[in-house]
Amino acid sequence: MRDIQGFVSDYIKGKRHLHLEIGIVTKGDIEYHSFANPPRQSTVAPEHQLFEIGSLTKVFTSMLLLELEYQQRLSTDDTVSKYIQQGKNDYLKKVTLKHLASHTSGLPRLAPNLSSKKNRYNPYSRYAEQDLLAFLADADYTEQIGSFEYSNTGVGLLGYILCKVTDLTYDDLLKKYITNPLNMMETAAVLNTEQNSRLVDGHTSTGKVMPHWDMNGVHDGAGAIKSSVHDMSLFVQANLNENHPLASAMQRSHVPIQIGESELYFGWQEDTALDQNILWHNGGTFGATSYLAINKEQGVGVVLLSNYCFGSADRVDVYLDAIYKVFTKKDLYPLTFLEPVGKDILESVMQK
Repeated sequence: MRDIQGFVSDYIKGKRHLHLEIGIVTKGDIEYHSFANPPRQSTVAPEHQLFEIGSLTKVFTSMLLLELEYQQRLSTDDTVSKYIQQGKNDYLKKVTLKHLASHTSGLPRLAPNLSSKKNRYNPYSRYAEQDLLAFLADADYTEQIGSFEYSNTGVGLLGYILCKVTDLTYDDLLKKYITNPLNMMETAAVLNTEQNSRLVDGHTSTGKVMPHWDMNGVHDGAGAIKSSVHDMSLFVQANLNENHPLASAMQRSHVPIQIGESELYFGWQEDTALDQNILWHNGGTFGATSYLAINKEQGVGVVLLSNYCFGSADRVDVYLDAIYKVFTKKDLYPLTFLEPVGKDILESVMQK
């Protein structure tokens, strides 16, 4: 068991309600590390506690797209208009499922008619199907097609379309094509009673408890999944191996696609670590953050799940922080990001 205390010491400092779970993964082994502030006794092993994984959901949604294409249920080159007929909107006749999955649809991060004022701490909960369709009725981002702009709206729309194609809910789609084949029985968009009892409370950077997000079906594909470090480590391991039920979709997601002048991926983001290519994604809600990365060259990966948001969803905290900084030149509520911790751990594994 390697010592990673030094990598996490700055991150865990001051987080009084912390649960930080880490999985270090190779093709044949998984090693778990758990940190809590203060240490707690629980009947549930740390690796089986559940967390919101936020936008890490997008990697799953892209793999569902590729799996359905493999089964000839659809094509990544299909236009959105094939599945959503909203008047005479020419934009929907030009933007494809591939654009949605690679964040090159031109759609904004959030639809203009999604107002957090309705429920500030659970911002997606009241955005319904009719709201999405109303937005798409006259949406026109034609000039932005092909340019990268990270979009919760776009991947949420993709998940919505996949559900229409299969006549399944996102949760059922996830179970049928990913979690059941990979034996990820602690991963779901909708938790049952037993799973919900293992879902840890989420906190802002100030330590305030936040409600768990409800994506209301419309944005499920963008961020609805909850999982454990046990299951996410299985997911990492599956991405490192080529002899499992989802090999075709997973391996294809690791290969860049040319869109305009850019090489992008279905679901993944690309980076380098120790001059080697890594694929990664992160996630965040108002009460949780997550990070996952794989290095195919050495066959290693990491996953980190935390019940702390990197910032605060409370405007009062933002104002107090700004005032404090004026007088002290320091942050009252310093932002703490999980990604650098995860990348440092991955690099340490790659050096072994």
